[in-house]
Amino acid sequence: MTFGFALFFLAVYGGASWVTGFYPGGLRVDLPFEQHIPFMPGWAAVYVSMDVLLLLSLFIFRTWRQLLPFALALCAETVLGALCFLVLPVEVAWPTRAVTGGWTEVFQAADTMNLERNYLPSLHVAFACTAALAYRERSGPVARTLFVLWALAIAASTLLIHEHHLVDVLAGALLAWGTWHVVAPRVRKEAFVEAVRVEALCARELSRFARRHPRYGLIALALYQQSLSRWSKARRARVGFCFLQLVDDVLDGDRPVDGEPLDAIDALLRTLETGAPAPATAFHDTATPLGRVLLTELTDPTAREQVFELVRTMRRDRERVRDGHWWDAATLQAQLGDTFRLSVGLMLHVAEAQVRAEEAPSLLAALGWCSVMRDLREDLAQGLFNVPAGVAAEVRAQGHEPEDFDSLLAAEAGRTWARSEYQRARALLDRSAKELVHLEGRPGVALLRLFHRSVEAFWARKLPRRMPFLREPPVLETS
Repeated sequence: MTFGFALFFLAVYGGASWVTGFYPGGLRVDLPFEQHIPFMPGWAAVYVSMDVLLLLSLFIFRTWRQLLPFALALCAETVLGALCFLVLPVEVAWPTRAVTGGWTEVFQAADTMNLERNYLPSLHVAFACTAALAYRERSGPVARTLFVLWALAIAASTLLIHEHHLVDVLAGALLAWGTWHVVAPRVRKEAFVEAVRVEALCARELSRFARRHPRYGLIALALYQQSLSRWSKARRARVGFCFLQLVDDVLDGDRPVDGEPLDAIDALLRTLETGAPAPATAFHDTATPLGRVLLTELTDPTAREQVFELVRTMRRDRERVRDGHWWDAATLQAQLGDTFRLSVGLMLHVAEAQVRAEEAPSLLAALGWCSVMRDLREDLAQGLFNVPAGVAAEVRAQGHEPEDFDSLLAAEAGRTWARSEYQRARALLDRSAKELVHLEGRPGVALLRLFHRSVEAFWARKLPRRMPFLREPPVLETS
């Protein structure tokens, strides 16, 4: 949180300084008596001590929940201050400052810290006063007095090193008082804290997904882009994706857990369905709150039931990995059909679409095909056999190993299967295009078209690069 605030402050405060650099001038807010305030460069040491005062928050607030009101108050003050800098630019009336001697380096550090022009209100004073207000709630009488005196000394230093005028100082103190008393009570509400926690979990999981594969980074960007105009309503989309992808990663072995993944998922289902206590594991500490929020956000009982049905459908894939089962083509197609019917159906429900997944059956089948062919190498390596048992038997009869991607495609039976799947996908995509034409104009079709274009691109470009033999003329002519 401290690092995040530092980046936020540099972006907002620095951005305001850069923009006002193009202004021709500013307001004069100096008072007549201020010309008698002496210039005392040694007070720059007090001025720069504000950073130390802020960093004490890491020792005073021992949890992120305790630190959150303080951090968000500083963020709010930064934004309000930047708006004032842009709307009411101020021109200082102090004479040119020249420093020599022992305080030169300290003064230069203080002067550099300020950048240029951002004067009214003084965020230095605002931050110092906010720290005093926040720390006093967790301090004894002596410490409270010390923090108040420290904030007053910082405020005085802004005048004594001729960095701000008195109006800037008073505005900074008023900004601190008002922001703290408005922000802190609201941020401390349990509902707000829990919402922040869930968003942090989503951000962390999306980051982990993206590090594993870039496509998840694109999904994260799309989720946040769609959330900007309706953040609260779109929360179930963010939470739902993170929850289901996390469950899928655990079942696939991409997210290791202690013991058998099926046991971890079964414990999660018991917790969500019956309210039983969740096991104290890193996986359950993340999946349980995400799952509870998702189920709360889904007001339709049918949609909530689909969440459990989808998890149990994904669970069957883990069972066949554990048991080393090869399924026939019909069973594989049924499993893929259930997976994408439920997942796309939930996505459409979350997007408040007026089209159902069942109305685009060819697209669902094409998504299943794409999933198999895209992850075929990785799935085979993990023991998830999405090659029909009959094909695997033919591959073995030709002296190859269907469990190995390269060996599978080295066999004529494996290449024949891949060609037939390639042809089947072309037919599915052609039918899908016609189905989407009939659905045109209904909310949710744009999302289905996005899926269609993604599979089309995989069919046309990505898969032939992985399997060059698919480019052979007989395959293209047939398709």
